[in-house]
Amino acid sequence: MGQKLETRLSLDDGDGPSEYYGDDVASGDDGTGTQASEPLPLGASSPGVSFSPLAAQTVFWYRNAQSLIRSEMAKITAVAQDGQIDASQLSPEGSDMLNLYIDHQNTWQEVCLVLDRNEKIGISNAVVINRPMAFKATENLARLVMFGAFGVTKDDPLNIKSKELERFLIAFNKEIGLYVGGPDMMDRPAILVHGIAGLEGATEIAPGTGIYQGGLDAAVTGILQGQYKPLDFRFFVGRHCYDKGELDLAVHLGKYQPVACARSLSLKQCIALPKPLWHEVMELCGGELKEMSSLELSKRDDIQADPKVD
Repeated sequence: MGQKLETRLSLDDGDGPSEYYGDDVASGDDGTGTQASEPLPLGASSPGVSFSPLAAQTVFWYRNAQSLIRSEMAKITAVAQDGQIDASQLSPEGSDMLNLYIDHQNTWQEVCLVLDRNEKIGISNAVVINRPMAFKATENLARLVMFGAFGVTKDDPLNIKSKELERFLIAFNKEIGLYVGGPDMMDRPAILVHGIAGLEGATEIAPGTGIYQGGLDAAVTGILQGQYKPLDFRFFVGRHCYDKGELDLAVHLGKYQPVACARSLSLKQCIALPKPLWHEVMELCGGELKEMSSLELSKRDDIQADPKVD
């Protein structure tokens, strides 16, 4: 697919970004690229999309990639029968495209927090921080968080687990920040992430980040004593597990964009946000990533884009 996109871009390179913004916008009458003398492309006229050479180039790449995906998916759906696609009937290229498309759907606009990374052996673990699962704890959810999918309070002669579960439910009975952290190890106890330094049992995910993992018992005790609030903590069921340098490969292939770890964003609860976290991160990154966010926002009518124009 990458080679096909490169070919498409090279064929269109004669006109390039000026096809979308007009020659004056692609170069700028005064060399700044700030004046628009031609109609903007669909979506790029939305508030928040800047009128600059960078924006024009991003739109150029974006629209060509979008067109390629449409044409390739049309070939795949053309062989469907009764609304079903038989993957065995697809060409190797079609099969690869379908796998890429499904993988993209599963990871659409994920924002991940890397919890640990061992460069020597290529192992990394990360959690998706913008996939809310629940904001109110039930007994079943509490069991999942504390003991995992197969953790039960039966065969507990001293009622230790039952007492821990009871304390947890009292602490988080009104609200809880629970998220789907990823597709791996979903049967394990949830991962606890917070920004409380010195919490017993917690460790900083990386020096200087101010983001900590673990310390559930101390967290429950602190909430019951009124020292902390339930939403000071984020729980993640599941995670992304990468082996043999898979995360580095995913970054190299453009599946993920690494950015500096922002404590405030990593700890923010995704509750009634005025703008999805993915867009907030992309806009803070600036440049091409900000333009990509603007293009994606232009597809939605439920979110108002920032009216500022660069």
